[in-house]
Amino acid sequence: MKKIAASGLCLFILIGAVRSQEMMTLDQAVSIGLTNNYGILMSRIAVRTAKNNASPGNAGMLPSVGVNAGYTKGLNDARVKVATGSELDNPRAESDLLTGGIGLNWTVFDGLNMFITYDKLKKIEQASELGGKIAIENTVAEIVAGYYDIVHLGTIREMFEEQVAISKFRCDQAKMRFETGAGSEMEYLKSRVELNADIANLSTRKTLLENSKTTLNDLLSREVTTDFTVTDSIPVDTSLNYDTLLLSLMSANRNLHLADKTRQIAELDVKTTQACQWPTLTYFAGFNYYRNETEANFIQYNRYFGPTTGLTLNMKIFDGLNQKRKYKNAVLSLESHDLAVKQLESELQAHLSRIYNEYRDQQEMIGFERENLELAVRNMELAKQSYQVGAISSLELREMQEDLLMARTRLATAQFNVKLTETELLLLTGQLVR
Repeated sequence: MKKIAASGLCLFILIGAVRSQEMMTLDQAVSIGLTNNYGILMSRIAVRTAKNNASPGNAGMLPSVGVNAGYTKGLNDARVKVATGSELDNPRAESDLLTGGIGLNWTVFDGLNMFITYDKLKKIEQASELGGKIAIENTVAEIVAGYYDIVHLGTIREMFEEQVAISKFRCDQAKMRFETGAGSEMEYLKSRVELNADIANLSTRKTLLENSKTTLNDLLSREVTTDFTVTDSIPVDTSLNYDTLLLSLMSANRNLHLADKTRQIAELDVKTTQACQWPTLTYFAGFNYYRNETEANFIQYNRYFGPTTGLTLNMKIFDGLNQKRKYKNAVLSLESHDLAVKQLESELQAHLSRIYNEYRDQQEMIGFERENLELAVRNMELAKQSYQVGAISSLELREMQEDLLMARTRLATAQFNVKLTETELLLLTGQLVR
């Protein structure tokens, strides 16, 4: 009865441990990352800041209105003598000055620079939005790579667990042979050494797996010790076509769009330097109040108030040719941006070609490695049977064991690498995040 109770308790603990591990799909990981990732959150703040800056007021299209007021109390030693002979001598002359007013200034014309500036601010906002989308794309790509790295390392860990099981079988067989006199002590000791080495390798793989989980948790901006499990396979899309990818690259790559948006901003800078050559016309209007009471003057009380309005025209006749210099530099900057866009196009096309070649090569490698794995599994089964009846040596069994591990490792690595290149292709062509 006690054994039954103990077994039930162990089963309960095991179920609780399994439930404590969250099963997280790739879609869930991406969703958590888009919600929590600090880099994405900061990029969204930058987008909101750019949106706030893209306003007519910031472009100088709206008037400015200000209010002023002041009060001054004075005590002066006043002595005044005028041509008519009148004199004023007051060593303690008091004065009170009260002023106030409201004024409006509005740039009516500045060579259309205010409209160019507003258009530029909108372009900067759009560039910021593109930067935010690029940050999201890059983060999603990192999440995909991190997620499937865990799948990959989990597969490798399982391989080493099986490696340990095979080594234990070999060690048990060698021990039985040694104890029955059918084998040597050296063979038995060698099998134990290699079993211990496999156990150590398994421990290392477990550590790598845990560290990879920590890295993904950090990328998702959540508690780094959060435990979870992932799917046990890496799906591969074999339908990607180079010509289709190239068309998508030229039309949907956001880095290319951002470079073009930066070129458009440089084009507006040229227009700004042209607009600055025009005169500026400013309209002003106001209402002012002035009252002055003083004992230090023959006019002891002075007050006036009322509206004012008018226009101010400003135009630079000569500024040392600085405006002409700025225009030439803006044109050169625009030419540089044109070249930068073309350079980026060329670099992206070359990068796409290289990545696609790797993608295609790795797909072929998967086919080869699957065939190799089938052969290695069959060889291992035959080797174990042959070893049990003494038909092959312990060293030959170990060689079959190493062949099986290498075949499995190469297949798992090829599947992981093709997933990485697939993700890179989707990132390049703007298809990773819709």
